Amino acid sequence: MTDLPDITAPLREGSRSDVVYRSLLTWIEEGRVPYEGKLPTESELTQQFQVSRSVVRSAIARLRDRGLVRSVQGSGTIVIHESESGVTKRKEVLQGSSVRDLQRCFEFRLLIESDAAYFAALRHGPASLKRISECVYPPTYDFPAFSQQPLEAFDFHQAVVAAADNPFLEKSMQMVISQPGFQVYLRLCSATKAPDPVAHRTRINGEHREILRLIERRLADDAREYMRYHIQSAYEYMINRIPVTGDM
Repeated sequence: MTDLPDITAPLREGSRSDVVYRSLLTWIEEGRVPYEGKLPTESELTQQFQVSRSVVRSAIARLRDRGLVRSVQGSGTIVIHESESGVTKRKEVLQGSSVRDLQRCFEFRLLIESDAAYFAALRHGPASLKRISECVYPPTYDFPAFSQQPLEAFDFHQAVVAAADNPFLEKSMQMVISQPGFQVYLRLCSATKAPDPVAHRTRINGEHREILRLIERRLADDAREYMRYHIQSAYEYMINRIPVTGDM
C-alpha cells in the first residue's frame, strides 16, 4: 500500500478534498502509483486520510477531469498518466533493441504458430494433448493478484508446437527465444504492469483454453485462425506499452 504523507498540517491550510487531491496528484506525478497502476480503493483512502467517501470521490473526480485517471467498474481507479520516470524506464527497456525487433518476432510467431495449431489439431496424440492441457488452468481458477510470467504463457505455445509433430516448427520456436525481439518482449513484461493483473491472466487463460478445445476437437482451420487472433492480440497489447517518441 502506498505510504501516506503527514496530512495534519495541510488539513489546516485547505479543504480535506484539496489535501486528498494534492496527495494523490503527487503520487501520480512522482510515479509512486505507476502508469496503469491502481489507486487505493475508496475504503482504503477514507481510512488513511480519515475523511468521508464523498471527499475521496471529489478528489478522484478532479484527477479524472484532468485526464490523469479513469474509473473502471469492478477494477477501481486506474492511472492513465505516466510520470517522466516511468517513460524513461520504458525507453531504457528498448536500448540495444527496437520496436522493429519486437514486430519481426511477432510476425514470425504468427506464421509458424498459426500453422502449428492447425497441424496440432490434425496430429495430436494423448501425450501431446496432455502436455497442452497441463499448461492451462480451470476456467474458475482464482489467479493471484500479480502479472502472469511471460515464460509460463510461452510454455503453452511450445506445447502446441510440439503437438504439431514437426521438428522444423520446434526448431523455429527454439530460435524465437534467442532473438532480440523476444528479449524486448520479456523486458517489457517486467517493466510494465497490467491495469488488472487478475483479469489479464484470466483472459489469456481463456484464450489458451479455447485453442486447446479446438485442437482437441480436431478443428484445424478454427485452431489456426484463433491462434492467429491470440498472437495478434498479444502483439497489440505489448506495442501499446512502448512510448512513442520521435527518436524511436
